Order: sequence, then C-alpha cells, then structure tokens
Amino acid sequence: MKLLKKVYAFFLRPKYREYRYPKNLRRKLFFNILGLKLLLGFMAALLMTMVHQIVDADLGQHAIDKMLAEYSLPMIFFLAVIFAPVVEELIFRAPLGLFRTSRYFPLAFYLSVFAFGLVHIFNFEGYKDYLWLAPFLVLPQLISGVFLGFIRVRMGLIHSIVLHAAFNGILVAPFLLLQLFKPLQH
Repeated sequence: MKLLKKVYAFFLRPKYREYRYPKNLRRKLFFNILGLKLLLGFMAALLMTMVHQIVDADLGQHAIDKMLAEYSLPMIFFLAVIFAPVVEELIFRAPLGLFRTSRYFPLAFYLSVFAFGLVHIFNFEGYKDYLWLAPFLVLPQLISGVFLGFIRVRMGLIHSIVLHAAFNGILVAPFLLLQLFKPLQH
C-alpha cells in the first residue's frame, strides 16, 4: 500500500525525480509496480465491462480479436510484447525527459497519460458511437499510463518499456495459449 500511495502522490503532484535504486530494490520495485498495475488494470477492466454491459454498448470487434484472426501467433507476440511497448514508450514517455527541469513537467505528464489512454479508444471498432463512454473504455490504459510515467521518471525509459512489455505479455499470453492449443478444426 505504501507504493500505491507513492504513485498516487506522484500522480497528484508529478515531479521529475529519477532515483538510483540498488539492484535488488529496483527489481522489487519493478515487480511490485507490475503487480499493482495488473491489479488496478483488471479492476478498471471489470468496471469498464460492467458499464459497457449496463448501457448495452455494441463496440464491435476489439483490436485483439482482429489480431488473432489476421496474424500468426509469433507476429501477435512481436506486435503486442515488443513493437507496441517500444513505440508507445518512445512516443508517450520518452518526451517526459525533455521536461525534467521545466515547470511544465506536470502538464507534460498529464498530457502523456491522457494521450496514451485516448489512442487506445481505437482498439474498439465501434468507438465512434460511444465516445461518451471513452473515459471508461480507456480507464485501464489511463491507469497504466500513470504507472508507466511513474516508473519512467523514477527508474528510466528502459524500465518503462520493459514494464509495458511484461504487462502486455501477461495480458496476451492467455489468448496466445488458447490459440496455440486450440483443437484442430476440420
């Protein structure tokens, strides 16, 4: 809970402070953040699903479903676990370093979180009809953006890329395993 309070305090008053953690503490912090990110991400996804079902929104096919239908398993793994984390962290978190000594760092941080969440609205095929639901639809990504921004500032860009990759890997692994062990269809 102490770590969650630190991330929340960072969210309320973001300041660019990179720390030099000893290796064992860095590893522990990384995995604790990954666990918190997964827990809060799943809770946000449950809330998103409940709201989605309450309003009976037809959002069409999700990007994951399209990927499963169109790409090979190695390509899905590459796109979700390597390509997306590197590209998204370079776009959304790398620029935070440009504001490390600027009074505009909080604005840059909030914009990075918001933009990261907003981009993920396109994961939903029918998003245009439900833009008013956008805050709920991208809530998991907004939460993720806060954690990725926190770890990027505290530990560096490489750590945010690895955290993003680990998170995506944990999320897509069940889909990939189901596809891999899917009974042969005649």
